[in-house]
Amino acid sequence: MNANVIVPDLNPCGGGERLTLVTMQALAQMGIHFDLTIFKSPDISRLENAYGKNLVSVMKNIRKINLIDIIEELKIQLLQQEKQKQHHQINYDYDITINTHPDSAPYFYPSFSKNNSIIYCHYPAAKYHIESENIGYLEKDLEIEAISNISPYRNNKNSSIARSKNHVKTVNNGYKLSKTTIKEYFRILKYGYWNLMRNSTIVTNSEFTRKVIVDAFGTDYNSIHILSPPIDVDIFRNVRLVLEQDNDDYDNYKRNDTVIVISRIAAHKELENAINFAKILNDRNIGKGMIIVGNLYNYFEYYGYLKQMVIDLGLTDFVTFEINASLDKLLVLMRESKVCFSPRPEPFGMAILEAMAAGLIPIVPSISGSAEFVPKQFHYSTLEQAAEIASSAFHLSKAERLHISNSVNKFSSSHYIERFELIVNKLL
Repeated sequence: MNANVIVPDLNPCGGGERLTLVTMQALAQMGIHFDLTIFKSPDISRLENAYGKNLVSVMKNIRKINLIDIIEELKIQLLQQEKQKQHHQINYDYDITINTHPDSAPYFYPSFSKNNSIIYCHYPAAKYHIESENIGYLEKDLEIEAISNISPYRNNKNSSIARSKNHVKTVNNGYKLSKTTIKEYFRILKYGYWNLMRNSTIVTNSEFTRKVIVDAFGTDYNSIHILSPPIDVDIFRNVRLVLEQDNDDYDNYKRNDTVIVISRIAAHKELENAINFAKILNDRNIGKGMIIVGNLYNYFEYYGYLKQMVIDLGLTDFVTFEINASLDKLLVLMRESKVCFSPRPEPFGMAILEAMAAGLIPIVPSISGSAEFVPKQFHYSTLEQAAEIASSAFHLSKAERLHISNSVNKFSSSHYIERFELIVNKLL
């Protein structure tokens, strides 16, 4: 039995990339040999820093790494299909394909079907990016280099958050690529993504996302499997247990009235909402500060924009950033905080669950995937409402924090692997 695991890039080190590594663990436990198809070579030291050596060691099971250019791969297939009007192509030597991030890797072969292709759709964002011909999707998600030299995070060329890259000669109002080429890219991507979504068994993270997929593609509701992403519950629960062992009154021993925001530093994560939230907290004298912890990979301009926003709002003593923190450093910061804030409606929210396991109180949007597992009393509709929740959350008892921590058991990595194996075995 041969499998192909497809992911665009593991190096961003977010929740989706962790899910990919745990999926590899599941395949290894099942005795299924697998290759990895990817756009960029994995940086093992970066992965170990983010996830620890134990999880990353599963990559030793990879037989072969296929580095591909997604546009070229899809272009060849599309041209062959248009010319030949038939559904056989170059040999595809895998019994089953698992694509853990189809929106950023719309990798499709005409031989794919619901019986041999599984995709884990975190959220069908690519549909809207492709339909609107969003240049940012090409540049950031697919890493097509230097498409535009116009920054969305500056108002003029003298801005302190201007691009650090050298300017390139551009055509057609700021785009390096011609309008014709850009349109052709989106036509190719539409071919890959639409066919992948319609010819695969779809797995997703929440009821929230399942409804979005149904609305987007008209997919049969009951054919979409909900499988919550894997959380290493024990690692994060140890944060809580260490505090319990250190002092009976652990809520007030090492924790302080700090809000932690755990998110990849990327524009679609809407971290400006967190900074606006921090402004409200600071103005109302709620809490001692906010720390934003996240991996920074492609969105360097956006990070500069956020830092400038902190300065402009007078929050330099209230908001700090911890960029590319190691797993050990993240655990320390969790140990010192009381509240974890989600700045946007996440399709799921792995970081929120990790924080809950560590004994932090989650505050999440009322309409989101996170709202499906976070108690209703911690849902917000406005940032002002979130501030009121935070004010109360800082004073919750040890028993209430323990209850939150104990509620995450069903999201463990072992549970994910068990459920994933059931889906694969049903297909095979």
